[in-house]
Amino acid sequence: LWQPTPEANGGAAYVPLTPEERAAAAQDLVANTQKLVDAVTDPSFTFEAFQITNGAKELLDEVATGKVTGEEEIWSHTDLWDFAANVDGARVAYEVVQDVVREQDPDLATQLDERFAALEQLLAQHGSVDAGFVGYDTLTEPQVRELAAAVDALSEPLSRLTTTVTSA
Repeated sequence: LWQPTPEANGGAAYVPLTPEERAAAAQDLVANTQKLVDAVTDPSFTFEAFQITNGAKELLDEVATGKVTGEEEIWSHTDLWDFAANVDGARVAYEVVQDVVREQDPDLATQLDERFAALEQLLAQHGSVDAGFVGYDTLTEPQVRELAAAVDALSEPLSRLTTTVTSA
């Protein structure tokens, strides 16, 4: 969609895929998606609680290191969609273990609930997945700093999630 200039593409002219190459890539995507569906719906598919909780933290770390900087989608400036997806994924992972957290450390649960809500409310000021987000390049430096601070505020209590859940 956003073809780079040679200067922005390591000095090489951009060469789009041929129709045949695009069709092959699409077929691979469908086949690999089916493999994933088959794997996670297999009755033998399992995972440990720490994988869920560590995954929540990793998703938020990705926001802090790539998405909040605006460097991930330098051509499309759709970083806020990725940002929102990672925050949603981290929240869903937390919700899977939320009852355990409430039982083991009610203060942590309250803190996580409040900080997820605050970050999601701040993100909503810039759009939504359904309605669309503003381009990341339209955010002001103070807005980016505010998003980064909200991510950091959530990151600290989220870093305690695995220990809380696995000590139960």
